[in-house]
Amino acid sequence: MTDVITYLSNYREDTPEWIDRYLRGEQITFSDIMSSRVGYYPGSGYDGTLMKIGNKSRSVHSFLYVDYLVSRRDLEEHIAQPKSILGYHSVGKIEWTEADLLPNGQYPLTINKRPKLDPNIFVDPHEKPYCFTLIMERDSDQNEERGAKHFAITFLFADGIATYYQLFVREYAKAPWLFLLQDHGFGCNYDVFGRGGILAEIIQTSQCRPAFVLCADNTFIWKDYQKVPCVESLCDYYRNPRTLYEMSPLRHEKPVGQTTLTSQTSEILNNKNIE
Repeated sequence: MTDVITYLSNYREDTPEWIDRYLRGEQITFSDIMSSRVGYYPGSGYDGTLMKIGNKSRSVHSFLYVDYLVSRRDLEEHIAQPKSILGYHSVGKIEWTEADLLPNGQYPLTINKRPKLDPNIFVDPHEKPYCFTLIMERDSDQNEERGAKHFAITFLFADGIATYYQLFVREYAKAPWLFLLQDHGFGCNYDVFGRGGILAEIIQTSQCRPAFVLCADNTFIWKDYQKVPCVESLCDYYRNPRTLYEMSPLRHEKPVGQTTLTSQTSEILNNKNIE
């Protein structure tokens, strides 16, 4: 048996060239960020698990955290804490607008499933949406065991289900490489992220599928995924087990981005614009 980080280390990638360009003072776009492997975590809160796994294994250098319950003020206060991102400090911050993320505008999302609850039921209408990227650098007193020299993390105040469709399925037509999948029970989700929910319907229909999924034991994994053999589950801060899954090698591939979603229109990014 091996652990998740050691296993994913077999899929190491070099630091994306857009990070190097940014450090040289060149301008980058959101398209640059989406051009490399992405680790995606909807309903992320302040959980650093995905970032830790991708960074220490060097299999992912860019992370997208999405949560409509985390205000910008609370997030920035959390990040400012000394041990928030242990062993790293920020060397750059990039603010994004909705037009940066979706230069072609929002795409109509229609599906044949209704959410369990109203998509806006948990959203504070007075909270201003935001999106920004931090470029992180390893502290000088840390060695390579801590993780990559540089990585990036993007924080987006939005609906994690609609964001998957807008960014990964439609605008950039590429799936996240690593996905942290967890239904949070009483965590204010209007629909489940796992099997049987709207997100599963979007993924099944579009065939825009992450290569690897770290799935919590309280969440039903999507169709056509299987456990990675001989890899131990890991526990988060609250000792909730999470297991690594990969796409079934027997699954029939379809072109990413060709979707035929029909029927009930869903909410797009909480009907809010990032300013």
